[in-house]
Amino acid sequence: MQIPLVENIRELDHAPARFLKFTAINVISWQCTVGPAMILLARKIDMPPAWVGWLIAFMPLSMLLVVGTVPLVLRLGPKRLMMAAWMTRNILTCGVFVMPLLIAKWGNESAWYLLLLTTLGFCLARAMGAGGWFPWLHEVVPSHQRGPFFSAEASLAQIISVIIIVSQALMLIGDPGIERYLSIYAIGVLTGLVSVVWMYRVPGGGGAATEINFVSSFYEYRIALQDRPYMIFIMVTVLSFSALAWLGSGMVMYMRDILGLSSNAIMFITASGSLGVFLTIRFWERFAEHSGSAMAIYKTLTAHSLVALACLLLWPGAPWTIFLLVAIIMMGGIFAAAFWMLLHRAMLGYVQLEGRVGYTNIWTLGTAVALGVTPILAGLVIQNFGMNGFRTCFLISGVGGLLCAIACLKTVHDSVPIERNAPQLFNAAFPVRTLFRIAWITLGLHESNKKRKDTPA
Repeated sequence: MQIPLVENIRELDHAPARFLKFTAINVISWQCTVGPAMILLARKIDMPPAWVGWLIAFMPLSMLLVVGTVPLVLRLGPKRLMMAAWMTRNILTCGVFVMPLLIAKWGNESAWYLLLLTTLGFCLARAMGAGGWFPWLHEVVPSHQRGPFFSAEASLAQIISVIIIVSQALMLIGDPGIERYLSIYAIGVLTGLVSVVWMYRVPGGGGAATEINFVSSFYEYRIALQDRPYMIFIMVTVLSFSALAWLGSGMVMYMRDILGLSSNAIMFITASGSLGVFLTIRFWERFAEHSGSAMAIYKTLTAHSLVALACLLLWPGAPWTIFLLVAIIMMGGIFAAAFWMLLHRAMLGYVQLEGRVGYTNIWTLGTAVALGVTPILAGLVIQNFGMNGFRTCFLISGVGGLLCAIACLKTVHDSVPIERNAPQLFNAAFPVRTLFRIAWITLGLHESNKKRKDTPA
């Protein structure tokens, strides 16, 4: 019996395996510079919730810059562009290390601006190179290996996240000072530099063989924009990611500010979600291969929406709250990661060789809007309405997610044909069957997983 992650990696060719190793190192840097520790540091220096919303929004909103990077991706190639951008983002992040000096001289408010500027610099530098990520992936990962690749990527990212977040939790035991948070940033910068070195070892990613005209390069967008099924898919994706973000934007602040949990307790609970993803993500990838992306996406988004609605039961001081919280974080992590993996898998299925950069950039722009605007709105709602603001975020995530799940079922084309009408979807027995099947798939008991287990090596 093989560990699912090992099985996935062994299915990959040399080039996808190299790209996967680069992403693994990149996850460490990501978690240490713009992960949960960043939000906890922001609240440690008393940054207002609305400002924290902007801090979270910088990463996706900065990705709007990719709209103008088509000529760079085509002329320089994804590899050269990404290496330059990743090196720059690490250098800019180093600005955070002067935070203690600023606080000593001008107080916490000066640290707010520093954290905002360094995070923004990190995000802008990343955005300048991120337009090359998916075209490079589309080049080096064959279509028949995309399912195993994204499953392996999610599994590897989550197990690394567990290790990193647990380590951060141990570093933040007690009442940590600013220096302990900055030591986490130092690890992020060092591993970020290592990721640049490993990126160089990934094959492919070259520029265009012919001279690229700046104006003509934007023809890539025209090809994608005229692809009606793809644009419908993008619109549904934007709304779906927004539904997820209404929950994710406020959860860490809710645990800290409303439930009163310590920083290390929050990190340990967050790690449980990553562990759950590692143990289950392969089952959802196999289910998508068996039943199609539309059905798998529908089920994962439905499950995540119900998790969001369950957050309304997290009452401060109630005896069941801590137990329910752990279950919510684990289940929410599992279904959000599976949904993310499945949508990426489905998206690459739409991408055509001609106009490849335009297709993937439109995807990046759409997700940037969803994941960028939502945290800002959530931060404003939380700051203005307090406890009721958090509940509003949970409600929007739950109800909006359920509606988007039905839309995904109807619009994603990488799927086995599905016949579902409105009366069936709202039949009293249908939700019960859906929940049972979601649990069955997550535990690896669905026939799609059994068939793969029974297949001779």
